[in-house]
Amino acid sequence: MAEIKEFTQEYIDNNSPEKDKLFQQFLDSQEPYTSIFKNNPWLLPPDFKKPLESGDHFWNTTVGRKHPYWKNKNLPKPTKEITQIRKDFQKWGYALIEEGMSKKQCKVFIDRLLEQAEGEKLANVNSLTPSGQYVHTLINKGKVFRQCIEQDIEAVQAGALIENFLNETLGKGWICHSFLANGAEKGYYPQVLHIDQSPLSPWITEEAPALVNTLYIPQDVNEENGGTLIIPGSHKNIIKAGSNGNVGKLNPAINLEANAGTIMLFDGRLLHGTGVNKTSKIRFVAAMSNVKSWMRSQENWIISVDPEIIKNASPKLLHRMGMQAVTYGGTIEGFGIGAAGKVDESRGSIKYFREAFDEGEYIRVGELSSTSPKSVLKKNYTLRQAMKKAKSK
Repeated sequence: MAEIKEFTQEYIDNNSPEKDKLFQQFLDSQEPYTSIFKNNPWLLPPDFKKPLESGDHFWNTTVGRKHPYWKNKNLPKPTKEITQIRKDFQKWGYALIEEGMSKKQCKVFIDRLLEQAEGEKLANVNSLTPSGQYVHTLINKGKVFRQCIEQDIEAVQAGALIENFLNETLGKGWICHSFLANGAEKGYYPQVLHIDQSPLSPWITEEAPALVNTLYIPQDVNEENGGTLIIPGSHKNIIKAGSNGNVGKLNPAINLEANAGTIMLFDGRLLHGTGVNKTSKIRFVAAMSNVKSWMRSQENWIISVDPEIIKNASPKLLHRMGMQAVTYGGTIEGFGIGAAGKVDESRGSIKYFREAFDEGEYIRVGELSSTSPKSVLKKNYTLRQAMKKAKSK
């Protein structure tokens, strides 16, 4: 117990009325989502325990050229011209690169992705979300994905254009925040419309995005198979609200319509989400999120901290070292997606992975397929063990 009166918790509590707490109201505002849902009730998420409803909801929509509100608007069209890409991105918050991947490149990409998804199901390490299966940590799961992170023209023929565009929007030295594949499947739910720059909320970068997405589209997408839901130009609503304002009424959402091989560049402040797949075939897109170079901890605690300290650390100390994942940061092989980042939260604790690493027993999920040998599918994958441990608590 503190010997100095002013340092006791009781004294601090007695001298901390809500009105005096610095920035508390701002930090607790949960903006921009509080005002988004308040002023646009049609954007409220579905009840995942009930069938999807019809009516005025963001998932009951169509593609831009068919939408009553959007069909006469000059929305972005696939193009190879960087000058037009810049204009579309600035005005609408997204741009479409025509034939960003060739037909051959597209086939290599989607074949490897579908094989991996099936293999992960068989190995019981598949990640299921309300929208469908996700495939995380693509860097481990095929050469083609590593090449995409490097913008290697062998895998993505628009690589040089993408590299240049990201240098312009994020500044040279940007890093890959994550690279994962989002699946939409029949009978599943739409993703809540969100901005990918949410980790910074309630701060809003107004002059430029701090995150830019490269969305690889290896299959034709439309309103039937769950084409990505977007609100064109909504990044401007977010920007206008700024870091201490409210988002007002928004325009309706549409499904993205694009041919296989298209690559979508979009602003981290654009409202978007996975659409509803009404077909029997899974629909995959792969999102590579890119952020400014400083957006990571200065000390790489995950590697640098002594194993004995990890072993004996309190839940609070583990949390302070970043070993408690949250949806937008610190996840390992997808483990931690859905976690709230709370102290001692089992579904976000990555201590298990670090301990397995220290013991030389960390087994990562690598390339899998439906033809992988049983010995490979039955490996004691650290991810599977962590998932079991989280479920048991």
